[in-house]
Amino acid sequence: MAALELKGRMASLTRLRLLDPDLAAVSAQLHEMARRAPDAIAGMPVVIEADFVPDLEAVLKLVRQVGMQPVAVAEGKLAEAGRALGLAVLPDETRPRVKTPAAAAARKPARIVDTPVRSGQQIYAEGTDLIVTGAVSAGAELIADGCVHCYGVLRGRAIAGAKGDETARVFCRKFEAELVAVAGVYAVAEQMQGVRGFFVQAFLDAGKLKIELMK
Repeated sequence: MAALELKGRMASLTRLRLLDPDLAAVSAQLHEMARRAPDAIAGMPVVIEADFVPDLEAVLKLVRQVGMQPVAVAEGKLAEAGRALGLAVLPDETRPRVKTPAAAAARKPARIVDTPVRSGQQIYAEGTDLIVTGAVSAGAELIADGCVHCYGVLRGRAIAGAKGDETARVFCRKFEAELVAVAGVYAVAEQMQGVRGFFVQAFLDAGKLKIELMK
């Protein structure tokens, strides 16, 4: 009898990019993020990126202090230190990526969910769009290889273009999300204060995540 098995599952990983080598400043911002969006930050798996070489062990300690779970570093400057500390090394998503319009064209009919999505639930629409007609609670997660449409209040996470489709979008009637992402480019609650409570769409523009109000 087998002692273990491996099962494939799409994981949503937030990219935490260090912009300042001052660890005191990094610590202050991490704690402020955790104060503003505790439900989004607690247990969030993160990949750490940087264009310089910080004291990675100290960075990991700061990240864990606020409840995040560092699981990998991006290839490049952090790769050697990351491997030495037992972390995985993943591709750097700041590099230009190949778009996959053919994959987008082959989508299946949309997955429709007409019941509320509770905290702790994860709804994944593989190879298609996801349409949720009800409310999405904090701690819940909507994931689609295509677009995500939410017609109720969205308090959890919404991830579109989960397999890299940069043309995917997130549409939400009442936006109160903990986290939103398109093709691996993320924003968390503290970065989205000006659009909360409104009808919005999130999309990529030249590789950067934009969230705009809709009429």
